[in-house]
Amino acid sequence: MLGTYYYHEIIRKTIIAFGTLFNSINIKHKKSDGTILDDIKVGLSYGPQQKYLAKIQEQAELSKSVAITLPRMSFEMNNVQYDPARKTGVTQTFKAIDSTDDKMKKVFMPVPYNIGFELSIMSKLSDDALQIIEQIIPYFQPSFNITVNLVESIGEKKDIPIVLESVNYSDSYEGGFD
Repeated sequence: MLGTYYYHEIIRKTIIAFGTLFNSINIKHKKSDGTILDDIKVGLSYGPQQKYLAKIQEQAELSKSVAITLPRMSFEMNNVQYDPARKTGVTQTFKAIDSTDDKMKKVFMPVPYNIGFELSIMSKLSDDALQIIEQIIPYFQPSFNITVNLVESIGEKKDIPIVLESVNYSDSYEGGFD
């Protein structure tokens, strides 16, 4: 478009930062007396939930083992939307020191966009899903801020609010009832 190549990996870093929020979730299976049977780390990957369901449904007889362990979470970026409420002047700039050559540079203000994500939880047991949800929801009141080093060469770090907009619960069953 304008002829000057640059790639600061801003969107990639934002996706990684979002995923990092959810990579330390564990669930526990207990006996009725409270003794812990299993302490399970919940797997997390990037991609739509449908991808994992399709992998399971490809096998009609479920005779082969599938490399998916439940419970599992997956997330994906599902939209990028311009935010006119955060817009600044088109020519507004700030000065920053480039760490590669220690020279002062004039940098334009970033364009404000909201990036939407969807987090999916798949589990065999309803209680597993509820344990995961209970470990996530309390942090969002209504947002959770993370600091991301967006443009390393000029040391631009931004506090990014992650806003929980809604929680949808779907209890679906695959297979026959016999």
